[in-house]
Amino acid sequence: MANRSANAYGHVGGFDALFAFAMALASAVYANSARMPAGGVHEFLEMRVTVVNAAFAALFMVAWAYCFRALARPKAYSIVRRLFWIVKGCTVATVLLALYLYLTHSQGPTLRIAIIFFFSAICYKVCRLLFGLWVPARDPRIVIILGSGRRAGKAWREIRTQYHATVKLLGFVDDRPVSEMAPDIANRYLGGITSLNPLLLRNVVDELLIAVPMKTCYDLAQQAIAIAEEVGVRVVCLQDVYSSTLKDSAHRDQELFGEPAPFHEDYVARQAVKRLVDVVGAFAGLCLLSPAFLLLAIAIKTTSAGPVFFVQERYGYRRRIFRMCKFRSMVKDAPALMAQLESQNEAKGPIFKMRHDPRVTRLGAILRATSLDELPQLWNVLCGHMSLVGPRPMSIRDVLLFSEATSMRRFTVKPGITGLWQVSGRSALSFEQWLKLDFHYIDGWSLALDFQILARTVKAVVKRTGAV
Repeated sequence: MANRSANAYGHVGGFDALFAFAMALASAVYANSARMPAGGVHEFLEMRVTVVNAAFAALFMVAWAYCFRALARPKAYSIVRRLFWIVKGCTVATVLLALYLYLTHSQGPTLRIAIIFFFSAICYKVCRLLFGLWVPARDPRIVIILGSGRRAGKAWREIRTQYHATVKLLGFVDDRPVSEMAPDIANRYLGGITSLNPLLLRNVVDELLIAVPMKTCYDLAQQAIAIAEEVGVRVVCLQDVYSSTLKDSAHRDQELFGEPAPFHEDYVARQAVKRLVDVVGAFAGLCLLSPAFLLLAIAIKTTSAGPVFFVQERYGYRRRIFRMCKFRSMVKDAPALMAQLESQNEAKGPIFKMRHDPRVTRLGAILRATSLDELPQLWNVLCGHMSLVGPRPMSIRDVLLFSEATSMRRFTVKPGITGLWQVSGRSALSFEQWLKLDFHYIDGWSLALDFQILARTVKAVVKRTGAV
């Protein structure tokens, strides 16, 4: 556990230490602004790039990362204690910087540099702390606890006292009689193990906490883990002396309600590249296609009554709902008319498809055939709701008609503008084939696969393959 946590912190801590050194350098430049040579900042920095400076830079970043390593521990600290660690770490880093400047007989204003760096570093770390507290509070993790005994009670107490802002308990699942449970657990009892599958199907759940004694409830825990992993729900095991025999899980070494256990380092790096590609691609697309957006908006507005954009709530990553944008391709009251057309649905499963949908406008038919109606989703990609490549975001109506909890595994990644479904037949495929392609993408994801799908998307759009 310690090694994996250290590896995960290494990625964030490395960038954090690099930024800290950049702040120290910026403080030196700012403090020496009055003594800048004729060549400006460029010449000033060149004068100070030496082997000794390079060695100090490495030492400074290592010391910075070490000082703030405690803040990255999974177990939560109070705000006061975290602020104490920030002041302590910034003080150590400032003293190290001032000591270096003194020993190297720097001619610049050492005290001024140290003061500027100290307050800059504190502001930076406090902002990071507040952001780190604000984001989880806006989107708390929703958990189900398997168990109703002492371990389950301990987990529930920790949620109430330490993690009430970032973790929300849906309830308890156990096969014990309700009469044997504590009142606060009995009031939140959801059912036995047979209820877990429908619970994961009908509720947004991020984590299943295993809080049963392994010696007596091993089979129960194994069954729950199998159900959760089929759905794509993270499994967290409350450690005890028998947990070493528990079925391996990708997240079983996570500490109770700490930060999620890190993925493999290579996966984290590739996800960062994927997000960079999304941001660059979406921004470039919005800029380059802005004239086309204007022309399409005028065409939609002049050919049919109603707004330019069709905005609908869709399920995204972790089944969080977001508002997806498309160019309107139907009449303005299309959602209200859908109930009258349910009997004419040509698709099997929870999705709705009609080859000759009367709600589609003439221009809308062209937009759908050329996939131009999907272009506004570049804004969703830029905002982080979607990715360029991934499973298609599904409407609330469709998801409520899911009959198998395993279908929810498609929400373990961000939805995309295009994906394997779009380049493999689109509406010509059944819902079961659609799901298989989504799972194939999730299980075999790579950057190479994303670029391959993007290339195939161009071909599919040109050929109008499976467009309805």
